[in-house]
Amino acid sequence: MECAHAMRMVETIKGNAWGLGLMLIGAGIGALLNRLAGAILILLGFALIVWKETHKSRLSAGKDECPAFVLEIAGSQPLSSKLSDWKFLLTNCGTRTARYVQLSTIRSEIGAYEIWFKEIPVLLAGQKTAVDYGVVSRRRDDREKHRQGTLWDFALDNAGERGTTYFRYDISIKYTDTDGSVGDGGIMAVVFDLHDETLTTEGGQYWRETSD
Repeated sequence: MECAHAMRMVETIKGNAWGLGLMLIGAGIGALLNRLAGAILILLGFALIVWKETHKSRLSAGKDECPAFVLEIAGSQPLSSKLSDWKFLLTNCGTRTARYVQLSTIRSEIGAYEIWFKEIPVLLAGQKTAVDYGVVSRRRDDREKHRQGTLWDFALDNAGERGTTYFRYDISIKYTDTDGSVGDGGIMAVVFDLHDETLTTEGGQYWRETSD
């Protein structure tokens, strides 16, 4: 996002520089040689500046309207509990509808488990929805016994070499915009806390505080 903004600033500065240059050249020609030619160059320079500023405003407006997502996690029972009730909740904070929203599959640290997310066909502006998910075991004995993995299985599948009970996994989001283009919804971080047996998401708490 910051790189795209910087590029737009550079393009705007270039456009304004060319516009001002044409106006100055036009003023010089008008004073020394031909007033009509100078006036035309001045008008062209002014038109270029106006076009660049209008284009910049449209880009900014489009950016503000694009779907923007916040991922939250809700649950009350410990991850190790058979009554574990943790849910992934996704909110479209933009002003446009997002279609075919897909969260990327994440793999546990060692790689024995994966969490996959079901595609969301439509997510309206301002809408929050629970994202269906499943935990799949990549171990042969689990597959042969048709054993379903759990979030706790996923959390425990780590090397234990970092001296921490916090394990972060990144989830990327893709969606289809209203014009049919494929959009990048950014990356959301999910944190497994093995000590408290809970799940959190970075940014979720900030969103709740700012939206109240």
